[in-house]
Amino acid sequence: MKTIIVYYSFTNNNEILAKHLQEKLQCDLLKIETVRPRNSFSILLDLMFNRRSKIKPHAKSLKEYDHCIFLSPIWAGRISSPLLSFLLQEKDNINRYSFITVCGGGNADQKGKLTDDMAKVLQRMPVFVQELWINDLLTEEKKNTIKYTSGYRLQEEDLALFTTKIEEFLRQVSPASATKPKETQHA
Repeated sequence: MKTIIVYYSFTNNNEILAKHLQEKLQCDLLKIETVRPRNSFSILLDLMFNRRSKIKPHAKSLKEYDHCIFLSPIWAGRISSPLLSFLLQEKDNINRYSFITVCGGGNADQKGKLTDDMAKVLQRMPVFVQELWINDLLTEEKKNTIKYTSGYRLQEEDLALFTTKIEEFLRQVSPASATKPKETQHA
């Protein structure tokens, strides 16, 4: 099965996860880039006015892949506008897909809403959706505070705290990858 990881990362948290997953799966990687740099104010305007980000063209054909793994931050309980723009642009080229995110967390209903939102855009359900919550990395007094959840910068070693969730995700999206180590890269 040919897999690609497609990601957008505002703070590099999701980029760290994307590269970690790529190493585990030995698959292709595609970074979504916006035409204009994002900032907190432009993100707020995207959310308020339901705007879509303009994204740069890319050279990959998603039709070549059996499975797309998407990564992106979650903004106010929604898929980030750069990923949404990409999904809308590529929806006819996407076969099977899954979604995983490093996000603030704390909202138990968010995963169901994300699943429904992606299914609505792509007109089919994802194979699996997983959230890795920054809240789980914070001390009690900092949890559920946007200042700390949005300001947290993930380090590679933080991923060890999410091993169970990452392994569960890998088992769901590529059962062989979670049980046996990859020794050679796909041709």
